Amino acid sequence: MVNKDSTKDKNKKPIWVKNRHKRVFAFLRVLMTPFVRLRYNFKCEKSKLPKGPYLIISNHQSTMDPFFLSLSFKFPIYFIASDDIFNLKVSPLIKYLVAPIPKSKSMKDLTAMKNVIRVIKEGGAVGIFPEGNRTLSGGQWELDDAIAKLAKNLKVPLVIYNISGGYGADPRWGHCVRKGRMNGYIKRVISPEEISTLSVEELFKIIKTELKVDDTNLNIKFQNRKRAEYIERVLYICPVCGAVSSFVSHKDKFICKNCNVSAEYTPNLKISPTVKEYNRIYEWFEWERNEIVNRVLSGEKFFDDNIIFRESIKLKRKKKLLGDRVTIGIENLTISSKKGQMVFPLKDITAITMVGKKKFNFYFSDKILQVKGNKRFCAIKYVHIFDGLRKKGVL
Repeated sequence: MVNKDSTKDKNKKPIWVKNRHKRVFAFLRVLMTPFVRLRYNFKCEKSKLPKGPYLIISNHQSTMDPFFLSLSFKFPIYFIASDDIFNLKVSPLIKYLVAPIPKSKSMKDLTAMKNVIRVIKEGGAVGIFPEGNRTLSGGQWELDDAIAKLAKNLKVPLVIYNISGGYGADPRWGHCVRKGRMNGYIKRVISPEEISTLSVEELFKIIKTELKVDDTNLNIKFQNRKRAEYIERVLYICPVCGAVSSFVSHKDKFICKNCNVSAEYTPNLKISPTVKEYNRIYEWFEWERNEIVNRVLSGEKFFDDNIIFRESIKLKRKKKLLGDRVTIGIENLTISSKKGQMVFPLKDITAITMVGKKKFNFYFSDKILQVKGNKRFCAIKYVHIFDGLRKKGVL
């Protein structure tokens, strides 16, 4: 006699992990391998890990990182992806083919975590970039210990993957790929048994250390005649005269319009000559993120014109709103136009996060609102101001 319940369990289809994803990933590996070798000079070590549930984490350097990482594995990887991917015309196709897990940037998303658990229970591998944002400066973006807590709760092997050369080849602030060399490889695999012996603090320290990659130490040259262009998206305060948004870049050099200090961004990812004491972008970046907060605390406000203001609605197209100037101070973020202004108290904003190269999202009253600037717009200064004020206890 057949047990009806057991028959029902056998016929139950996976909710998230589908057989078609294996075929799609296999096809993409064949298609993408020659492309990334020619375009990025990317090579990766092939993993011998068998199919099974894994939590795979990696540093985040370039737009193509999910593709780079996937080439090392023989099975599909279900990546956590930001809201913006689900606002594209091709979003339904992406969802059907590779089933990414949607998540709001810089915010806790319980639905996303439930979907991660669902994929793991179905035997799938989940891919996460714990920095949550691809590096803008070449240094490690701030990490949250939530990734260590997740690794302990999932009770599956933790695979730590490294991508090197991505920042040199395709810096987030730039607009062209440079000729150099990229590599992808598994740095470490931590078993569930080992994870269980570690505290959250111990595991988090390991994760931070193993994910850290500094392309300026690779001794590789990344060649392009326009390698400095749009560097003002990341370097927004002049250390010499203190002017904000005063840099203009052209080809391999950039200059401050206020004091005329200039420098080259070299093929080995250095600033030459050194501007004040900074010859690496991430050193300058750490200084200015503190400097901008101190200036806001002293009463300064900062603004940008010619912006586009819109609402980002998950799984739908963005809705354009009125506004062509954004201003931020110690209390408010303001969007203004000839027809009026909208004031958003910073204390009521849940988070501000950079999106892409020249946009930032802010989360206000259950809405995702987006500011998009022109091609030289520096979005990160708004993130630095908000995060810095929060750390100071002002918000």
